[in-house]
Amino acid sequence: MVKKDKNTQKEAARKALEILGGRAQMKYICLVAAHLIGHNTQAKDVKNNVRREIYTNSTLFQRVPNMPDGWWELTSYQDEVDELKREIEELNGQLVMKDKTIEELKAIPKEDDFVQRFLKKVKHNLKRDKKTVEEIRKLMDALGRSDADKELDEWLQGKPKPVVKQVTKKFIQKNINSQVFTGNVTESDFNAGGQGNE
Repeated sequence: MVKKDKNTQKEAARKALEILGGRAQMKYICLVAAHLIGHNTQAKDVKNNVRREIYTNSTLFQRVPNMPDGWWELTSYQDEVDELKREIEELNGQLVMKDKTIEELKAIPKEDDFVQRFLKKVKHNLKRDKKTVEEIRKLMDALGRSDADKELDEWLQGKPKPVVKQVTKKFIQKNINSQVFTGNVTESDFNAGGQGNE
């Protein structure tokens, strides 16, 4: 706070209004100004002198429009309010532009969208070309897309593979002798055979 002994009555009134936010009732302006002036005056009634300074210095002080009598403000207060309003309007305009930019950026297809569309086409168009799909899987891994790598790997492993079992003479003879004539041959018996080159 400013030292009390350096304040004239006009300066004290101006500083009091600044402390009070630029506008206030006269009684509060006088109280704060008197406190700022302190004992650094020979005036008998400091508050009356502060009032007189406010009434006679229209370049610094003015009545607050559309407010009851007794409300005063710094003449620069309205300019400051207008400046703040302009700044608020400018910031609001910037927010609108940022929101628009955000919406435009959201509309741009993202890498994830592209990768998913790409994988779908790879699976469809290259479903019979396992070697090429494997190379694409490796590329996805090299590009840091472990999710795409995993998806293609699982897809490749889940592809139906032709099951070819080696049926040997020994297996056929065993089954013919033991089960075929009794009518007990089941599909699981047949599929279990041939392993280990029986």
